[in-house]
This record gives sequence, C-alpha cells and structure tokens, in this order.
Amino acid sequence: MVYLKVLTSYILPVIYDSFISLLLVLIILAILRIRDSNIKILFFFVPLIKPFLVILEKINLNEIYISSRPGTAGFRLPDPSNIINIKGQFQQGEILLLSNTNYKILAIIFFLTILFLIFRWIVIAIFYKNLALDDKIASDDAPDLFKIIDNYIKITKVKKNPDISLTQTQNYCPFVVGVRKIILVISPKLIENLTSSEKETVIYHELSHIKRNDNLIGWVALILRDLNFFNPFAYIAYFLIRSEQEADSDKLVLKFSGKDSKKIANDILNSIKKIIALERQKKVNKIFVPRQISNFFSMKMIYQKKLSHRIHSILKTNPDRIYAKTSTKILCYVLFVILLLIQIVYVVKINNIVVLLR
Repeated sequence: MVYLKVLTSYILPVIYDSFISLLLVLIILAILRIRDSNIKILFFFVPLIKPFLVILEKINLNEIYISSRPGTAGFRLPDPSNIINIKGQFQQGEILLLSNTNYKILAIIFFLTILFLIFRWIVIAIFYKNLALDDKIASDDAPDLFKIIDNYIKITKVKKNPDISLTQTQNYCPFVVGVRKIILVISPKLIENLTSSEKETVIYHELSHIKRNDNLIGWVALILRDLNFFNPFAYIAYFLIRSEQEADSDKLVLKFSGKDSKKIANDILNSIKKIIALERQKKVNKIFVPRQISNFFSMKMIYQKKLSHRIHSILKTNPDRIYAKTSTKILCYVLFVILLLIQIVYVVKINNIVVLLR
C-alpha cells in the first residue's frame, strides 16, 4: 500500500504534469511562432521545474465527491499554505515513518538515489576538468587560434576570455567546459583537418556558447533532468533545451561572423564530415564519454534528418531577427509564470483508489 501511494501521489502526477506542461509549451510556441531560442529554452524548463512544485503541495481531495464518479477534470492554482506541509503529507498513523519497514526501505532507496546522482555529477565534472587540463597552451603556441578567439570576443563582447586546451584523446568534438573559468577544448587532429574558414566557424560556435552561458544552463537542466530520472518527458525537455542551445549558437555565428548563411552551413557540414572520418579512424574500442557539457556536435547530429534540420535552420535564419521583440518577450514571460502556476487537474478512481493528476 505504501508503494502504491508513492506511485499514485508522486510518480504518476510528476509524469502527467511534465507531459501536460510540455504539450502546452509546444502548442504556445507553435501558435505564437516563437523563433527566439532563449524564450524556447525558458519554456522548455517548465516540464523540468513544475513537477517539483506539484509534489511539494498537499491537496485536500474530496474523496466522497469523486467516489461516485469515474473521473473529473478542471483547473486550479496552488495553495501556498499547503507547500511543504510535512504534517499533512501523511495520514494519521503514518507519521512515525521510522517505525514502518516500508518507509525505511523507501528512505534508503531515496538517499541511495540522491547519492548516486551526486556521484554521477561529480564524475562528469572531474572527467571534463581533467580533459580540459590535458594540454593547456599559450598564445605563442597557437597564435592563429588565439587570433580567431580575440577577434570574435571583441565583436561579440564575450565577458569571459577562455583558455585553450588541446586534447590528445580521441574526443574530436570541440567543447567548452567550466562556469567561472572557461576552457575551450579542441583536438589538434581536428584543427589539422579543417580549413581556415571551418576552423573559424567551429571556434565561433563554441565561443557563442560562452556568450550565452550555456555551460551553467546546461548544468541546471542536467540536474533537474536527473532528479526526474523516472520521467521520460524530462529527457525530451532536456534534449530540446540542448538543441536550442546549439541552434542559437549557430545563429550568433551567422550574426557576428560576417559570413553568409550558405558559407556557415557549408563549414558546419564539412566539419561534421571530418569529425566522422576521424571517428572512423579510431583503432581502439570506444570508451564511455559522459557528454554533458556543450558540444559543437551532439552525437545524434550525425544522423541525416537532424543534420538536415540544422542546416536548413541556418539557411533560413535572418541574422537581424534572431531575438523576439520586447512586447513578445513580456507576453512570453507572463505565459511562463501562468504555466508554472496553473494546474490542469484530472482525478480518476481506479479500484477504489483515487488518483489525483495535476
């Protein structure tokens, strides 16, 4: 009974809420025709954040009313007085958690899960930190790379000037790591295979992630997704956030590089082909690489459909209309708050068990 209560009171409402939130977000973005990636990312955080607001509230459900009905639906606003109402979370006789074996088991599972997630985050951070410190170089070692970086930073006014690290591993996808101290990690083998224009586009793309603070946003999204590890719609929301980060970095390259869309699309396409060629030349078995930090190419980008979508997105982008107007932003911020607060409630009775989905 205890496990059933956890399922019906927490797990199912979280999954339901993420699904409804994600569906509403996609509908709003489609109706308003939002192209601003920052707004899209903000909305895609709703399915990751709102479940926590939902399960923190204890709702006084009128079971007598629902007992004679197969189900009912409606809208509601959360009651601040019921948020983190610990005493109200348990029925009479259930408050002595430590005296109940089932609750002990649940407590152990909960704390082990949290410890595992913390361990996972630490492993990811250490992995990328070690990779970033593989072979740090100075401006005298690679003046051409630093010149590209300096030029783009000057144009875009990026606040954080990154260090450069040449990784000797078989990780050929360039990426940036760090929140306070940023390091651009790139493979020297990849540099050797890129043309001058392709090299610029690749580095510009990574510097755009720095300008957007995508490392910090990526970490927040990752942690929220991992805390929703049982929720499939949290993974979809996380994927959409990462995709928009990549798309907006491409847009910034188009806006500030001085290159036309066809040239940038061609540079990206050729660079991906060279990445794939280098991957195929590996003579050792692939090892597990935790890909959390911003990558120039997601592994899924090698698939034709996603790559085609990315190229078409670049070609149809107007560099003068990357971000939404102020009035549109205000409207979207209001809708974001509404989505966080308003709950679409569905109450259903299954074998004398009342399930409140909200």
